[in-house]
Amino acid sequence: MMSLMFKNTPDLVVKPKNALEISKLMKYAVKNNIPIIPRGGGSWGLGGAVPTNGGILLDMGSLNEIIKVDKENLTITVEPGVSWKEVDDIVTSNDLFLGAYPSSAPGASVGGWINTGGIGIGSYKYGGVEQQIRSIEVVLPDGKIIRAGFEKVMSNSSGYNLRDLFVGSEGTLGIITKVTIKLHPAPEIIRPISFSFNDVGNFIKAISEITRARIMPWNITILDGNHLEYLRKIGMDAPEVEGLINVTFEGTRAVVNYEAKVLERIISKLDGEKMDDEFSEHEWSERYYELRSKAIGPTALVGEVFVPVKKLKEMFDGTNKVIKRMKIRAAIVGMISDRNTAVLMPYVLTDERKMVKSLATMAFIKKIGDLAFKFGGRPAGLGTFFSVNLKKLHGKGVETIFDIKTSIDPYDVMNPGKLTEGVTRFGVPIPALGFRSGMELMGVVKGILPKDK
Repeated sequence: MMSLMFKNTPDLVVKPKNALEISKLMKYAVKNNIPIIPRGGGSWGLGGAVPTNGGILLDMGSLNEIIKVDKENLTITVEPGVSWKEVDDIVTSNDLFLGAYPSSAPGASVGGWINTGGIGIGSYKYGGVEQQIRSIEVVLPDGKIIRAGFEKVMSNSSGYNLRDLFVGSEGTLGIITKVTIKLHPAPEIIRPISFSFNDVGNFIKAISEITRARIMPWNITILDGNHLEYLRKIGMDAPEVEGLINVTFEGTRAVVNYEAKVLERIISKLDGEKMDDEFSEHEWSERYYELRSKAIGPTALVGEVFVPVKKLKEMFDGTNKVIKRMKIRAAIVGMISDRNTAVLMPYVLTDERKMVKSLATMAFIKKIGDLAFKFGGRPAGLGTFFSVNLKKLHGKGVETIFDIKTSIDPYDVMNPGKLTEGVTRFGVPIPALGFRSGMELMGVVKGILPKDK
Protein backbone atom coordinates (compact mmCIF):
# COMPACT_ATOMS: atom_id res chain seq x y z
CA MET A 1 0.00 0.00 0.00
CA MET A 2 2.90 2.34 0.80
CA SER A 3 4.43 1.68 -2.60
CA LEU A 4 1.19 2.72 -4.28
CA MET A 5 1.37 6.15 -2.62
CA PHE A 6 5.15 6.64 -2.65
CA LYS A 7 8.19 5.57 -4.61
CA ASN A 8 10.01 4.29 -1.52
CA THR A 9 12.92 2.68 -3.37
CA PRO A 10 15.69 5.15 -4.24
CA ASP A 11 17.07 5.30 -7.77
CA LEU A 12 20.59 5.36 -6.39
CA VAL A 13 22.39 4.88 -3.07
CA VAL A 14 25.54 6.93 -2.52
CA LYS A 15 28.10 6.46 0.28
CA PRO A 16 29.99 9.78 0.45
CA LYS A 17 33.51 10.07 1.88
CA ASN A 18 33.58 13.76 2.81
CA ALA A 19 31.79 17.11 2.67
CA LEU A 20 33.35 18.02 -0.67
CA GLU A 21 31.83 14.98 -2.39
CA ILE A 22 28.43 15.84 -0.89
CA SER A 23 28.82 19.44 -2.08
CA LYS A 24 29.38 18.27 -5.67
CA LEU A 25 26.45 15.88 -5.39
CA MET A 26 24.13 18.63 -4.12
CA LYS A 27 24.98 20.85 -7.09
CA TYR A 28 24.30 17.95 -9.44
CA ALA A 29 20.96 17.21 -7.73
CA VAL A 30 19.82 20.85 -7.98
CA LYS A 31 20.85 21.07 -11.64
CA ASN A 32 18.90 17.91 -12.50
CA ASN A 33 16.02 18.31 -10.00
CA ILE A 34 16.79 15.02 -8.18
CA PRO A 35 15.66 14.47 -4.57
CA ILE A 36 18.39 13.86 -1.98
CA ILE A 37 17.40 11.77 1.06
CA PRO A 38 19.96 11.61 3.90
CA ARG A 39 19.91 8.45 6.01
CA GLY A 40 21.61 7.86 9.35
CA GLY A 41 21.09 4.77 11.49
CA GLY A 42 17.46 4.36 10.41
CA SER A 43 16.32 3.88 14.03
CA TRP A 44 13.53 6.48 13.83
CA GLY A 45 10.01 5.33 13.07
CA LEU A 46 8.34 8.11 11.07
CA GLY A 47 9.77 7.58 7.59
CA GLY A 48 12.18 10.52 7.70
CA ALA A 49 14.90 8.59 5.87
CA VAL A 50 12.60 6.90 3.33
CA PRO A 51 12.18 8.33 -0.19
CA THR A 52 8.74 9.50 -1.27
CA ASN A 53 9.56 9.82 -4.99
CA GLY A 54 12.82 7.97 -5.56
CA GLY A 55 15.98 10.01 -5.94
CA ILE A 56 19.42 9.62 -4.36
CA LEU A 57 19.61 8.13 -0.90
CA LEU A 58 22.69 9.44 0.89
CA ASP A 59 23.95 6.72 3.24
CA MET A 60 25.73 8.75 5.91
CA GLY A 61 27.02 5.61 7.60
CA SER A 62 30.12 5.94 5.42
CA LEU A 63 31.13 9.11 7.30
CA ASN A 64 31.98 7.29 10.52
CA GLU A 65 35.27 8.72 11.75
CA ILE A 66 35.93 9.87 15.30
CA ILE A 67 38.07 12.90 14.45
CA LYS A 68 39.30 14.20 17.80
CA VAL A 69 38.83 13.99 21.56
CA ASP A 70 39.78 17.37 23.04
CA LYS A 71 40.27 16.83 26.79
CA GLU A 72 41.43 20.40 27.31
CA ASN A 73 38.23 21.93 25.91
CA LEU A 74 35.93 19.05 26.89
CA THR A 75 34.70 18.20 23.39
CA ILE A 76 34.69 15.34 20.91
CA THR A 77 34.46 15.91 17.16
CA VAL A 78 32.97 13.15 15.00
CA GLU A 79 31.43 12.51 11.61
CA PRO A 80 27.63 12.08 11.52
CA GLY A 81 27.60 8.33 10.76
CA VAL A 82 29.17 7.43 14.12
CA SER A 83 26.69 5.87 16.56
CA TRP A 84 26.04 7.51 19.91
CA LYS A 85 27.12 4.28 21.64
CA GLU A 86 30.51 4.58 19.92
CA VAL A 87 30.76 8.19 21.08
CA ASP A 88 29.89 7.24 24.65
CA ASP A 89 32.39 4.36 24.66
CA ILE A 90 35.32 6.49 23.43
CA VAL A 91 34.38 9.33 25.81
CA THR A 92 34.24 6.96 28.79
CA SER A 93 37.59 5.40 27.85
CA ASN A 94 39.08 8.90 28.05
CA ASP A 95 37.72 9.42 31.60
CA LEU A 96 35.13 11.92 30.39
CA PHE A 97 31.33 11.96 30.40
CA LEU A 98 28.62 12.38 27.74
CA GLY A 99 25.65 14.24 29.22
CA ALA A 100 22.84 12.75 27.13
CA TYR A 101 22.32 10.34 24.25
CA PRO A 102 19.37 8.54 22.61
CA SER A 103 17.91 5.40 24.14
CA SER A 104 18.61 3.77 20.75
CA ALA A 105 22.31 4.71 21.07
CA PRO A 106 23.73 1.43 19.65
CA GLY A 107 21.96 2.07 16.34
CA ALA A 108 21.22 5.80 16.29
CA SER A 109 23.73 7.93 14.40
CA VAL A 110 24.99 11.28 15.64
CA GLY A 111 23.56 13.10 12.62
CA GLY A 112 20.25 11.28 12.83
CA TRP A 113 19.56 12.26 16.44
CA ILE A 114 20.36 15.89 15.63
CA ASN A 115 18.03 15.87 12.64
CA THR A 116 15.16 14.44 14.68
CA GLY A 117 15.76 16.94 17.50
CA GLY A 118 15.84 14.10 19.99
CA ILE A 119 15.78 13.75 23.74
CA GLY A 120 17.03 10.65 25.52
CA ILE A 121 18.99 9.16 28.37
CA GLY A 122 20.34 11.98 30.52
CA SER A 123 18.09 14.68 29.06
CA TYR A 124 16.44 15.28 32.45
CA LYS A 125 19.72 16.73 33.73
CA TYR A 126 21.58 17.79 30.57
CA GLY A 127 18.85 18.66 28.07
CA GLY A 128 18.02 17.52 24.55
CA VAL A 129 20.39 17.01 21.64
CA GLU A 130 20.72 20.76 20.98
CA GLN A 131 22.29 21.16 24.44
CA GLN A 132 24.90 18.49 23.65
CA ILE A 133 26.48 20.06 20.58
CA ARG A 134 28.94 22.92 20.21
CA SER A 135 29.05 23.19 16.42
CA ILE A 136 28.15 21.42 13.21
CA GLU A 137 29.44 21.50 9.65
CA VAL A 138 26.64 21.49 7.08
CA VAL A 139 26.45 21.20 3.29
CA LEU A 140 23.58 23.36 2.00
CA PRO A 141 21.46 22.47 -1.04
CA ASP A 142 23.46 24.88 -3.22
CA GLY A 143 26.66 23.01 -2.30
CA LYS A 144 27.96 25.64 0.11
CA ILE A 145 29.77 24.22 3.17
CA ILE A 146 29.19 26.20 6.37
CA ARG A 147 30.03 25.94 10.07
CA ALA A 148 27.17 26.61 12.51
CA GLY A 149 28.08 27.22 16.15
CA PHE A 150 31.50 27.44 17.78
CA GLU A 151 33.82 24.54 18.49
CA LYS A 152 35.12 25.61 21.90
CA VAL A 153 32.60 28.08 23.37
CA MET A 154 28.85 28.73 23.63
CA SER A 155 26.83 30.07 20.70
CA ASN A 156 24.91 32.67 22.73
CA SER A 157 25.02 36.39 21.84
CA SER A 158 26.28 35.78 18.31
CA GLY A 159 23.29 36.70 16.18
CA TYR A 160 21.07 34.09 14.59
CA ASN A 161 21.78 30.63 16.00
CA LEU A 162 22.30 28.75 12.75
CA ARG A 163 23.33 25.60 14.60
CA ASP A 164 19.91 25.11 16.18
CA LEU A 165 18.18 25.83 12.87
CA PHE A 166 19.25 22.37 11.69
CA VAL A 167 18.28 20.59 14.93
CA GLY A 168 14.98 18.81 14.27
CA SER A 169 14.97 19.75 10.57
CA GLU A 170 14.65 16.07 9.56
CA GLY A 171 17.17 16.46 6.74
CA THR A 172 15.12 19.07 4.89
CA LEU A 173 17.64 21.95 5.06
CA GLY A 174 21.09 20.45 4.56
CA ILE A 175 23.50 17.59 5.19
CA ILE A 176 25.44 17.53 8.49
CA THR A 177 29.00 16.35 7.86
CA LYS A 178 30.82 17.07 11.13
CA VAL A 179 29.72 17.53 14.76
CA THR A 180 31.54 18.81 17.85
CA ILE A 181 29.88 17.54 21.04
CA LYS A 182 30.15 18.94 24.58
CA LEU A 183 31.62 16.69 27.28
CA HIS A 184 31.85 16.79 31.07
CA PRO A 185 34.26 15.57 33.74
CA ALA A 186 33.65 11.92 34.57
CA PRO A 187 31.41 11.38 37.63
CA GLU A 188 32.70 9.63 40.72
CA ILE A 189 29.69 7.34 40.71
CA ILE A 190 26.69 6.34 38.56
CA ARG A 191 23.91 4.84 40.67
CA PRO A 192 20.67 3.40 39.30
CA ILE A 193 17.73 2.80 41.69
CA SER A 194 14.45 1.07 40.80
CA PHE A 195 11.06 1.28 42.53
CA SER A 196 7.95 -0.81 41.91
CA PHE A 197 4.32 0.11 42.58
CA ASN A 198 1.19 -1.99 43.00
CA ASP A 199 -1.08 1.03 42.63
CA VAL A 200 -1.19 2.97 39.34
CA GLY A 201 -2.24 6.18 41.09
CA ASN A 202 0.77 6.12 43.42
CA PHE A 203 3.03 5.17 40.51
CA ILE A 204 2.02 8.29 38.57
CA LYS A 205 1.96 10.51 41.65
CA ALA A 206 5.52 9.45 42.51
CA ILE A 207 6.72 10.68 39.12
CA SER A 208 5.24 14.11 39.81
CA GLU A 209 6.70 14.22 43.33
CA ILE A 210 10.20 13.42 42.04
CA THR A 211 10.08 16.26 39.52
CA ARG A 212 9.05 18.72 42.24
CA ALA A 213 11.80 17.70 44.68
CA ARG A 214 15.09 19.62 44.95
CA ILE A 215 17.10 16.74 43.53
CA MET A 216 18.46 16.34 40.01
CA PRO A 217 18.50 12.76 38.72
CA TRP A 218 20.47 12.10 35.55
CA ASN A 219 17.75 9.94 34.07
CA ILE A 220 14.19 8.79 34.88
CA THR A 221 12.41 6.04 32.93
CA ILE A 222 8.95 4.61 33.52
CA LEU A 223 7.43 1.24 32.57
CA ASP A 224 3.79 0.24 32.97
CA GLY A 225 2.42 -3.13 34.08
CA ASN A 226 1.58 -4.26 30.55
CA HIS A 227 5.18 -3.76 29.45
CA LEU A 228 6.42 -5.74 32.45
CA GLU A 229 3.98 -8.53 31.54
CA TYR A 230 5.46 -8.64 28.04
CA LEU A 231 8.97 -8.92 29.49
CA ARG A 232 7.89 -11.93 31.53
CA LYS A 233 6.45 -13.50 28.39
CA ILE A 234 9.89 -13.39 26.72
CA GLY A 235 11.50 -14.97 29.77
CA MET A 236 12.86 -11.89 31.53
CA ASP A 237 12.77 -11.31 35.28
CA ALA A 238 10.18 -8.54 35.60
CA PRO A 239 8.08 -7.95 38.74
CA GLU A 240 4.30 -8.50 38.66
CA VAL A 241 3.42 -4.90 39.53
CA GLU A 242 1.46 -2.00 38.01
CA GLY A 243 4.47 0.22 37.34
CA LEU A 244 8.23 0.58 37.63
CA ILE A 245 10.30 3.77 37.93
CA ASN A 246 14.03 3.60 37.19
CA VAL A 247 16.00 6.59 38.48
CA THR A 248 19.71 7.07 37.82
CA PHE A 249 22.00 9.55 39.57
CA GLU A 250 25.55 10.58 38.67
CA GLY A 251 28.11 12.80 40.36
CA THR A 252 30.13 12.74 43.56
CA ARG A 253 29.38 9.89 45.94
CA ALA A 254 28.27 12.19 48.75
CA VAL A 255 25.79 14.12 46.62
CA VAL A 256 24.41 11.00 44.94
CA ASN A 257 23.88 9.28 48.30
CA TYR A 258 22.08 12.35 49.66
CA GLU A 259 19.79 12.60 46.61
CA ALA A 260 19.07 8.87 46.80
CA LYS A 261 17.91 9.23 50.41
CA VAL A 262 15.60 12.11 49.49
CA LEU A 263 14.19 9.99 46.65
CA GLU A 264 13.63 7.01 48.93
CA ARG A 265 11.67 9.17 51.40
CA ILE A 266 9.41 10.36 48.57
CA ILE A 267 8.76 6.82 47.35
CA SER A 268 8.15 5.36 50.82
CA LYS A 269 5.27 7.80 51.39
CA LEU A 270 3.57 6.42 48.28
CA ASP A 271 3.96 2.73 49.12
CA GLY A 272 6.61 2.16 46.48
CA GLU A 273 9.02 -0.73 46.98
CA LYS A 274 12.73 -0.24 46.44
CA MET A 275 14.17 -3.07 44.35
CA ASP A 276 17.52 -4.63 45.21
CA ASP A 277 20.76 -3.28 43.73
CA GLU A 278 21.21 -6.25 41.39
CA PHE A 279 17.79 -5.62 39.81
CA SER A 280 18.49 -1.89 39.46
CA GLU A 281 21.85 -2.51 37.81
CA HIS A 282 20.22 -4.96 35.41
CA GLU A 283 17.56 -2.39 34.47
CA TRP A 284 20.29 0.16 33.77
CA SER A 285 22.20 -2.33 31.60
CA GLU A 286 19.00 -2.83 29.56
CA ARG A 287 18.39 0.91 29.02
CA TYR A 288 18.99 0.68 25.24
CA TYR A 289 16.34 -1.99 24.73
CA GLU A 290 13.06 -0.43 25.78
CA LEU A 291 11.24 -2.32 23.01
CA ARG A 292 12.86 -5.71 23.60
CA SER A 293 9.37 -7.14 24.14
CA LYS A 294 9.00 -6.93 20.35
CA ALA A 295 10.49 -10.43 20.48
CA ILE A 296 6.90 -11.60 21.15
CA GLY A 297 6.52 -10.47 17.53
CA PRO A 298 6.30 -9.93 14.83
CA THR A 299 5.69 -6.15 14.77
CA ALA A 300 5.71 -3.28 17.26
CA LEU A 301 3.82 -0.14 16.23
CA VAL A 302 5.26 2.70 18.31
CA GLY A 303 3.96 6.17 19.05
CA GLU A 304 5.73 9.01 20.85
CA VAL A 305 4.19 12.00 22.61
CA PHE A 306 5.24 14.83 24.94
CA VAL A 307 2.87 15.42 27.86
CA PRO A 308 2.98 17.75 30.90
CA VAL A 309 3.96 15.75 33.98
CA LYS A 310 0.86 16.99 35.82
CA LYS A 311 -1.34 15.47 33.09
CA LEU A 312 0.19 11.98 33.21
CA LYS A 313 -2.80 10.45 35.00
CA GLU A 314 -5.23 11.77 32.36
CA MET A 315 -2.91 10.61 29.56
CA PHE A 316 -2.57 7.09 30.99
CA ASP A 317 -6.35 6.84 31.53
CA GLY A 318 -7.08 8.14 28.03
CA THR A 319 -4.57 5.79 26.42
CA ASN A 320 -6.03 2.78 28.22
CA LYS A 321 -9.53 3.75 27.03
CA VAL A 322 -8.26 3.87 23.43
CA ILE A 323 -6.63 0.46 23.92
CA LYS A 324 -9.91 -0.97 25.17
CA ARG A 325 -12.01 0.59 22.36
CA MET A 326 -9.65 -0.61 19.65
CA LYS A 327 -9.36 -4.11 21.17
CA ILE A 328 -5.58 -4.06 21.01
CA ARG A 329 -2.76 -5.23 23.26
CA ALA A 330 -0.53 -2.29 24.12
CA ALA A 331 1.92 -1.06 26.73
CA ILE A 332 3.50 2.24 27.77
CA VAL A 333 7.17 3.02 28.32
CA GLY A 334 8.66 6.48 28.64
CA MET A 335 11.04 8.87 30.29
CA ILE A 336 10.87 12.20 32.07
CA SER A 337 12.85 14.70 30.01
CA ASP A 338 12.56 17.75 32.26
CA ARG A 339 10.63 18.79 35.37
CA ASN A 340 7.45 19.40 33.37
CA THR A 341 7.79 17.08 30.37
CA ALA A 342 7.11 13.36 30.14
CA VAL A 343 7.88 11.56 26.89
CA LEU A 344 5.65 8.51 26.49
CA MET A 345 6.07 5.77 23.90
CA PRO A 346 2.89 3.68 23.89
CA TYR A 347 3.35 0.69 21.59
CA VAL A 348 1.12 -1.99 20.12
CA LEU A 349 2.17 -5.53 19.29
CA THR A 350 0.58 -6.37 15.97
CA ASP A 351 1.11 -8.54 12.89
CA GLU A 352 1.86 -6.60 9.71
CA ARG A 353 1.27 -9.76 7.65
CA LYS A 354 -2.45 -9.29 8.38
CA MET A 355 -2.88 -6.19 6.26
CA VAL A 356 -6.38 -4.99 7.21
CA LYS A 357 -5.92 -5.42 10.96
CA SER A 358 -2.39 -3.99 10.87
CA LEU A 359 -3.44 -0.90 8.89
CA ALA A 360 -6.44 -0.33 11.15
CA THR A 361 -4.16 -0.53 14.20
CA MET A 362 -2.17 2.46 12.87
CA ALA A 363 -5.05 4.67 14.03
CA PHE A 364 -3.70 4.16 17.57
CA ILE A 365 -0.74 6.46 16.81
CA LYS A 366 -3.06 9.24 15.64
CA LYS A 367 -5.36 8.83 18.64
CA ILE A 368 -2.62 9.11 21.27
CA GLY A 369 -1.34 12.19 19.43
CA ASP A 370 -4.81 13.71 19.75
CA LEU A 371 -4.81 12.90 23.47
CA ALA A 372 -1.45 14.61 23.90
CA PHE A 373 -2.80 17.77 22.22
CA LYS A 374 -5.88 17.62 24.47
CA PHE A 375 -3.76 17.59 27.63
CA GLY A 376 -1.40 20.39 26.62
CA GLY A 377 1.25 18.24 24.98
CA ARG A 378 1.97 17.16 21.42
CA PRO A 379 3.12 14.27 19.24
CA ALA A 380 6.87 13.89 18.66
CA GLY A 381 8.26 14.19 15.14
CA LEU A 382 6.67 14.68 11.73
CA GLY A 383 8.31 12.61 9.00
CA THR A 384 6.05 11.78 6.06
CA PHE A 385 2.57 11.11 7.38
CA PHE A 386 2.58 13.36 10.44
CA SER A 387 3.65 16.45 8.51
CA VAL A 388 -0.09 17.16 8.61
CA ASN A 389 0.47 18.17 12.26
CA LEU A 390 2.84 21.01 11.38
CA LYS A 391 0.21 23.76 11.33
CA LYS A 392 -1.42 22.43 14.48
CA LEU A 393 1.97 22.55 16.20
CA HIS A 394 3.10 26.00 15.06
CA GLY A 395 0.00 27.94 14.01
CA LYS A 396 0.91 31.06 12.03
CA GLY A 397 4.57 30.20 12.55
CA VAL A 398 4.15 27.68 9.72
CA GLU A 399 4.47 30.54 7.22
CA THR A 400 7.91 31.41 8.60
CA ILE A 401 8.91 27.72 8.48
CA PHE A 402 7.89 27.61 4.80
CA ASP A 403 9.88 30.78 4.16
CA ILE A 404 13.01 29.27 5.74
CA LYS A 405 12.66 26.05 3.75
CA THR A 406 12.08 27.91 0.49
CA SER A 407 14.98 30.29 1.11
CA ILE A 408 17.54 27.56 1.86
CA ASP A 409 16.17 24.92 -0.52
CA PRO A 410 14.32 26.79 -3.31
CA TYR A 411 14.46 23.76 -5.63
CA ASP A 412 12.99 21.42 -2.96
CA VAL A 413 15.57 18.68 -3.44
CA MET A 414 16.36 18.17 0.27
CA ASN A 415 14.30 15.25 1.58
CA PRO A 416 11.08 16.39 -0.13
CA GLY A 417 7.71 15.20 1.14
CA LYS A 418 8.78 15.40 4.80
CA LEU A 419 8.10 17.75 7.71
CA THR A 420 6.78 20.76 5.77
CA GLU A 421 4.36 18.73 3.65
CA GLY A 422 3.55 15.11 2.92
CA VAL A 423 3.46 14.55 -0.83
CA THR A 424 2.68 11.37 -2.75
CA ARG A 425 4.75 10.10 -5.69
CA PHE A 426 2.29 11.87 -8.00
CA GLY A 427 3.01 15.28 -6.47
CA VAL A 428 -0.33 15.37 -4.66
CA PRO A 429 -0.14 16.67 -1.07
CA ILE A 430 -1.60 14.51 1.69
CA PRO A 431 -4.60 16.57 2.88
CA ALA A 432 -4.68 17.02 6.65
CA LEU A 433 -8.45 16.55 6.88
CA GLY A 434 -8.35 13.48 4.65
CA PHE A 435 -5.51 11.95 6.65
CA ARG A 436 -7.22 12.51 9.99
CA SER A 437 -10.57 11.26 8.72
CA GLY A 438 -8.92 8.18 7.26
CA MET A 439 -7.18 7.45 10.54
CA GLU A 440 -10.45 7.83 12.46
CA LEU A 441 -12.14 5.42 10.05
CA MET A 442 -9.36 2.88 10.56
CA GLY A 443 -9.88 3.18 14.31
CA VAL A 444 -13.58 2.38 13.87
CA VAL A 445 -12.69 -0.63 11.69
CA LYS A 446 -10.26 -1.90 14.32
CA GLY A 447 -12.96 -1.65 16.99
CA ILE A 448 -15.24 -3.85 14.87
CA LEU A 449 -12.62 -6.52 14.21
CA PRO A 450 -12.06 -9.36 16.73
CA LYS A 451 -10.04 -8.53 19.84
CA ASP A 452 -6.27 -9.02 19.55
CA LYS A 453 -4.96 -12.14 21.25
